[in-house]
Amino acid sequence: FASAFVMALLFASRAFDKGSLGNYRGCGAMAGLLIHLRIMGAVLFAIVLVFRAWTWFRTGGREARQRVAATMGVFALWGGLVLFISLPYLWGDPVGRLAEMVVVLANHPTTINELFGGQVFPNTALPWDHVLRWFAISQPPVTLLLGLLGLVALGLVAGGVGRRGAGAGPGRGVGGGELRFGVLLATCFALPLVVFALLRPIISHDWRHFYFLHGPFCLLATFALMGLRQLPARGLRKEWVGGAASALTAAGLGVVVLEMAQIHPHQYLYFNFLADRKTPERLQARYTTDYNFMAMRQGYEYLLKHTPAAAINLEKEYYETGILKHISWSRLILPAADRRRFTHDPSRDPDFYLNDRGSVIQSNLPEDPFPPVLHQLKVYNSTIVTVSTPDLSRVDPAVADEYRTLHRTAMAAKPAVARVYGYEVYLHGSRLAWVKEACEPGALKREFQLNFYPANADYMPDHLRKQGYFEFRVRGVRFDGKCLGAARLPDFALSRARLGQSIPGGELLWEVEVPL
Repeated sequence: FASAFVMALLFASRAFDKGSLGNYRGCGAMAGLLIHLRIMGAVLFAIVLVFRAWTWFRTGGREARQRVAATMGVFALWGGLVLFISLPYLWGDPVGRLAEMVVVLANHPTTINELFGGQVFPNTALPWDHVLRWFAISQPPVTLLLGLLGLVALGLVAGGVGRRGAGAGPGRGVGGGELRFGVLLATCFALPLVVFALLRPIISHDWRHFYFLHGPFCLLATFALMGLRQLPARGLRKEWVGGAASALTAAGLGVVVLEMAQIHPHQYLYFNFLADRKTPERLQARYTTDYNFMAMRQGYEYLLKHTPAAAINLEKEYYETGILKHISWSRLILPAADRRRFTHDPSRDPDFYLNDRGSVIQSNLPEDPFPPVLHQLKVYNSTIVTVSTPDLSRVDPAVADEYRTLHRTAMAAKPAVARVYGYEVYLHGSRLAWVKEACEPGALKREFQLNFYPANADYMPDHLRKQGYFEFRVRGVRFDGKCLGAARLPDFALSRARLGQSIPGGELLWEVEVPL
């Protein structure tokens, strides 16, 4: 859609410059295809019609107005015709089904949580400036600066400052056609932001539904660069000023290219200097980063490289069920021989866990290194994937001894505060620990679900206060035939906790309430 949006802008530019019926026919056809791809393409369709209507009002003479009206009609006709032909869903009831599409897409039923600015929001209640702030922190600095300069320059020219003739072309000032196209770019950039701020449509995964804003904004940056190349400077030739502007732009983009080479293959996680990229885990604690678990591929590759066993037992949920099918896409990129090494045997525990850190986490809850982490993949000092294991025989003996010590001290803290499903639950210092002495194979194939209930609801994020708890997921470890799980308690008072395990589909396998 982002690419098609830029193509549609090209068609619109040509139509504005040439003014012929043929050019408006092509512009309408491209606008129809744009709406086919995403309903937000109607923004460009509407803007072009408004521009032509404005031209009609400002045009004098009957014949001139008739020609403008003809271009509007040709544009609208070809846009509607191409949309109708290319989208069979409309064939039965074009008007009714188009209206239905708008209503459904504006009220998408999928509700997920988004980590944004250090707070967790349902995607049904994102802040009004969500898209604008994401845009600001994910643009290359040189593009961001030039784009803003382009908006300022456009405002000055539109206000009559610095214009040197309506008929001037490139190299002789800003012409009327260029000005009209600049206003089109600014409108295509600003109007979707206004729509989001007013209507608050449901979006998810950073600001991906508005990535098409890159096109008009980068063209506005070009508008600024063209202006700088024409900027006279006392004692200097215009070519020198323009050359310096072009050189600085190339250098700024070069820095971004080098930075993306450093974080390859995770260029989609690019953040600029406006985000805190140096503080460890800062980005991970403030933003939902990885999308569709794409970083998991490198976790698989790590296991293939560092595991001598022919078969590597992983959890079924990690590549066969529910939304976690996304992880399967990362695995399917691997060669067939490597894919066959990953198996699923429900009769025993997984050999390893792959943990995607791009999903929403509760950053204000403490985390334990449970189970032992073998490998971490970091981008900008923030972890996006961890490889860990529940089998203490695979880790450094000193690390294994730490878990055995935790087991002994937890068992010594008798009596247990709860018993269920063979587990004894203990409060041990700042930890809640649960132990199963006779632990059958396969008991650790599911996560432990832990809900903390604060005694004071003020500790809860706004969107969770009605629920009254933090949801936490913990992995366990196995050693000497025993299973052990633990979670570090928050530093605020808790009233109780709920601990349990669920089976695929969400049904509880077991659950216990722990008074605290």
